[in-house]
Amino acid sequence: MLYLLLGERFWTLEKLNSLIAKAREKNTPVFFLTADSKEPISNYLSSGLFEKKNLLVSRFLLENKNYEAEIEDILHALASSENIFIFQEEEVSEKWEEKFKQAGAKIGKAGKVSTQKLLTWARAEAEKISTKLSDSEIYAIIEEASEDPWQIKLLLERRSLEKLSFTKNSLAEPNYFEFADALSAKNKHSSLRLLRRYMKGGFGAEEAFWRAWWKIKTLRTLESGAKGSELHPFVQKKGLLELRNYSSGELSKLSMEFLDLFSEVRRGNVSFEEGLERILIGI
Repeated sequence: MLYLLLGERFWTLEKLNSLIAKAREKNTPVFFLTADSKEPISNYLSSGLFEKKNLLVSRFLLENKNYEAEIEDILHALASSENIFIFQEEEVSEKWEEKFKQAGAKIGKAGKVSTQKLLTWARAEAEKISTKLSDSEIYAIIEEASEDPWQIKLLLERRSLEKLSFTKNSLAEPNYFEFADALSAKNKHSSLRLLRRYMKGGFGAEEAFWRAWWKIKTLRTLESGAKGSELHPFVQKKGLLELRNYSSGELSKLSMEFLDLFSEVRRGNVSFEEGLERILIGI
């Protein structure tokens, strides 16, 4: 049996890991070859110990020119074998794709994932690590990661570790989205109260800064009309209501103040706590 997985490495690896997990559940021996390997693929054509099926995972072998001739010679044998052969490639030429098709390979392609599917996937990933997040929180992480799935997983894992740390220290995790919502509602007193609560609890203000900055960017995107339709419907609907709290000039001024604060913090001239307090007092 022969399979070819094509497309973005993260998504083909997700599929590959799923197939490997299923094989191991059935006690199928799993072997790996990579572009740096030197072992012939033909070594895996015969059945394994006690005539059990083998699964051979070949990752990016076509990046190694030394494998091309052997792969071309034995593709049909791989397809008709009782063993399972999975080739993972980011992309192949039309010629190679046709060779796999003619050999009878099953070809799967991982294309660009829509924002909605990314949200569904990220929600499931959060559940796997016992991290309960709202859709708006997950969407903020997707935005922060620029829709890069590798980075999304890292950010989700960081949130999970943060929650674990807070639990161990018997402290309540700050809801930084509450702070961002208070800012977008132009509620000076609530914003300051929340910020001071974070500082008193020893959490600092950097995370509050980034959540508020994401909110400001969202509002400015909606205000300009640029790519607004790409925002999650929940975020878009909520943002359009929040836009009523600021004039265009006020929103532009707030955006510049946040950019200036970030620059001042990087230079060591001010802390996030001091800078955010100053901005909030002025709204």
